[in-house]
Amino acid sequence: MSKDIYLGISTAAIGIGGAMVTAQVPSSTFTDDPGPHLFPYFACAMLFLCGCGIAVTGLRRANVAAETYLRPAEWGRAAILMAVFALYGIALWLVGFHLATPFMTFVFYAAIAGPRKISLWRGALYALVTYAALYLLFFWFLRSYLPEGILF
Repeated sequence: MSKDIYLGISTAAIGIGGAMVTAQVPSSTFTDDPGPHLFPYFACAMLFLCGCGIAVTGLRRANVAAETYLRPAEWGRAAILMAVFALYGIALWLVGFHLATPFMTFVFYAAIAGPRKISLWRGALYALVTYAALYLLFFWFLRSYLPEGILF
């Protein structure tokens, strides 16, 4: 069995497990709030669907010669991306959504693009459009509160 099949099955299982854990979270008492279940269920559904897709793709390519999963440089970039996500969580707690999101989105773009392909204006535009889209989604459409941070 290829790594894609194991990865797909594991990802789908994490999605199912996350949905089961989310079901145990008590519902919100706010009338206009979508509650604590909306985003976790959405994320779990995406994990499940992507996991199934990866497993099916792995089944189709089971007879193809195995490739190197990740080269050392790619492992380094993956570690950087995980660090960016962890720092974003800490930044949301410290400085809030309005400062952390544009900055960390630009850092995320830079980590994905790599040093040779980075464009400052594209990164800034990507960060601002992503910030605006998330703000509209959570504040205006979902009427949800955004993290304000403890420092400001």
